[in-house]
Order: sequence, then C-alpha cells, then structure tokens
Amino acid sequence: MIDFIPILKKYKPTEEQNQEMERTASEIMGKINSILERDHINARSLLVGSVAKCTNLASGDIDLFVVFSKKYSSREMERLGLRIGHEVLPQGREKYAEHPYVSGQLGERKVDIVPCFEIAPGTRIISSVDRTPLHTDFVLKHLDPEGRDQVRLLKLFMKAIGVYGSEIKVSGFSGYVCELLVIKYGSMLDVLRIFAALRGKMRISLTESEIKEFDAPIVIIDPTDLTRNAAAAISLENFSRMKINSRLFLSKPDKIYFNAEAAYVPEKYRERGTVMRIFTLERPDIIDDILFSQANRFRNIIVQILEEDGFLPISSEVDLSENIEVMVECKIEKLPATRTHVGPPVDAQNAMDFIRKWSGDKSVLGPYVCGDRLCADIPVEMRDLEQVVRERLKGFIIGKNIDRYKENMKIIDPSRSNEEFLVLGKFYSKTLPGLPP
Repeated sequence: MIDFIPILKKYKPTEEQNQEMERTASEIMGKINSILERDHINARSLLVGSVAKCTNLASGDIDLFVVFSKKYSSREMERLGLRIGHEVLPQGREKYAEHPYVSGQLGERKVDIVPCFEIAPGTRIISSVDRTPLHTDFVLKHLDPEGRDQVRLLKLFMKAIGVYGSEIKVSGFSGYVCELLVIKYGSMLDVLRIFAALRGKMRISLTESEIKEFDAPIVIIDPTDLTRNAAAAISLENFSRMKINSRLFLSKPDKIYFNAEAAYVPEKYRERGTVMRIFTLERPDIIDDILFSQANRFRNIIVQILEEDGFLPISSEVDLSENIEVMVECKIEKLPATRTHVGPPVDAQNAMDFIRKWSGDKSVLGPYVCGDRLCADIPVEMRDLEQVVRERLKGFIIGKNIDRYKENMKIIDPSRSNEEFLVLGKFYSKTLPGLPP
C-alpha cells in the first residue's frame, strides 16, 4: 500500500494556512455581527462547511451562514441576507442555490455568505440550506483528527477520478457525503473496500432508523433529517465510476488516484475514422449550476436532431469554459441524395392518397410495395450535417439564458483546425486513472 503521509502533507492545510482562514472567517463574522447589532436583526453568524469541520483541503473555501430567527419571512430573510452579504463583500456577486446568496473573494479565498433559518434537529426545514449548521454539528461530534484526515484522502481520491462535487455539472459526491462515509466505515480504505465489493445499489444509514426507499442508485440517510437522501445528487455514472475505480486502486495502488490537481487540458483532434463537430455559443454571465442544465439541453437537442435526420451520432461531450462547447461525434457527415419514405399499408384507406402524392415526380423512385406497405424514395433537401443542425435548431428553445446566442453559433470541424479545445480534452480523458495511456 502507498504511503499517505506525503499526500496529506501536500494537500492538507498548514498551520499557517489554518490561521489565515481563521483570521479571515473571524474578520467576516465580526463585520456581520456588527451589522446585525447595528440594525437590530435577530440573527447570528456561523462558520460552516469543511473549514468549520476541519475536513478541508488547503484550497478550501470559507462558508459563512447568517442564521435568522424564524420570526422572519422567507422574503425578509433573503432580502436581509443579500444586504448583509453585499455590505461585507462589496465586490461580491449574487448567486442562487435554493435562494440567493453573495459570493466573493477575500485575498486568495472564495467566500460565500448564505442566509438560512435557525432550526433544531428533527424540526421541519424551510429551505434545504437550513440543515447545514446541523451537518456541521454532527460531523464535529463524530469525527476525530484521524477521521478528518481520512475524509481528506477520500475527497482527494474522488477529485482524481472526477466524481467529487454535488453541483449539477458534476453530479457527484459532496463533502458531507464523504464525511458520512468515513463516520460509517472508519477510514478511506474501508470506504473503498465497501465500494469495490458492492454489486448493485447502495443503501446505508448511520442510525438505527429504517431506511426510507428513494429512487436513486445510492441512498445515504441524512442523520440530521431522516426523510432526506444525502446522496441524491450522485448520478448512476459517478456511482459506477466510484465502484470500478475503488476496485482498480485496491488491485494496484497508485498515487495517481490522489492527484487533486488533475484537470482536463485542451487537446487537438485525433483521427478516429468518425465525423466530429464542435458547436460553440457565447457564454452568458450566470453561475455554472444554472448554465450547465441549459448547455446540456443544447447538447441533447443537437444529438436529437442528428439522430432523427440519420447522421448516426455515437458520442458527445459538453464543456463550460470561456464559451459553451458541445462536441458531437457521428458516423455520417453527408446524407445520401434520397431517403426511403415508408407509407401506409396497402390495405389502408389512405393508400391511394399516398400513391397520388408521390407518383408523377421524376425525382421520386416509386411508389412501390415493400412487404405490406407502400414506400417511395424521395429527395433529401438538406444533406450536410452543419446545414441540418443550423436549420433545425431554429425550431427549438435551447435555454432561457442561451437561446439568444444560437444565431451566432459557430460550428468547427476540429480535423481542419489547429486549435485546441477543452471539450476535446474532456472527451479524450475518459480513460480510467491508473491504466496505461
């Protein structure tokens, strides 16, 4: 087995970094508390997230909550939370999870100031972020310093295989899920052993309560809210990646599985005997969680068009960088000049209508009988892949924030370009870690 001490030394915060994060958090909390006192707001500031739980990596963000009394309405809580956030972080931007919050930078640190309501364990939440302080308390009570380091190693493993992060564009394992897994099984290696041996779905609870059934590949009952699946964000694909990579690592341990700096790098086209096109749109100034769902819809619509028109798409990828990049790989670049139009059965009442419609046109072969149906080979008006996508896309709304950009969509044939594209780097990086290139 590999030595994990150098890995932790590289990615675990140093004492100096911990002090810097504590100073930054304390400074922000002091500002928040001053505003609360000045404006007679019934709320308190609270450090939450991985920094509060001491499970953060050196690059960890600072998450600060403004915990409001339930005497406020949701609208008041949001309004006051945003006002406090903007006063503390004047250059901050409003972002949106279940409700708006303010995100900004203080030095090298990303800082989020999020409003929520004060709730007690077992009581009804008003918004999902209300649970976060309870998560912090639960983890602090159940993880010792060794366990916190085991969480860090598990996060590094998941980052390296591309399954860490509960945001929509990743659909992977959250930091809280990593913490629950280590609390349940004891160590990073024991967690990997569980996944390596697993066949089918996963169902776990950290309490003795009955596991409620959820329509999800992995269910981890949130110990602070027994009605919630803490693993709801994890996709079947990422669950499967975690299982197979756990098996691969345990069969042949390698430090590559803990390289948290691994990232997709731009690449040029590689000849695969197929047809690739990259469709790019200008990127609007909105957060990834909102943008990704629209970019993914854009990708799915292009694939749908190519499937329906007979270009035989076989794979696709999407990336959000400076622009929205969608890559689609097809078997066919240009359609034949004709296609077979299958008509009604010869016994159908509209059989004669079909014959009248398609007879007498010299560009049509038929009508003719194929089995028990009438058919005609008719001309294909649009045969070029790029032309078909441009024309057909006009009939779709691809997303609230990106639809206005589709008229200026660029279509690039990477086989004729010397440029490097992140979406190609992402596509070519699908090989499992630890395998020969």
